[in-house]
Amino acid sequence: MTQVSAEIVNIHRPKILMQAAKICAKGYKRETMLPRLLGASAARVIEVLQVQEEGLEGERQARVSTYSPQEHVEVLSALMAERRKAA
Repeated sequence: MTQVSAEIVNIHRPKILMQAAKICAKGYKRETMLPRLLGASAARVIEVLQVQEEGLEGERQARVSTYSPQEHVEVLSALMAERRKAA
């Protein structure tokens, strides 16, 4: 197992969130999703996505009213697909 694959396995999130992200990752289209998630292309895509995901996880755990499960799934699926691509 590569370092990147091991990192994907080590993300501990609710099962339903991970299942939705895995399904979404199958249809991941980098050209359309990354600009929307990052606002522009970034040289360090995985790091930026990871920071976003950690922020969303913090919001989820704190039960922040503005937390968006849809955005969390999109960011998680992009993170999974980008890590897979980098492997």
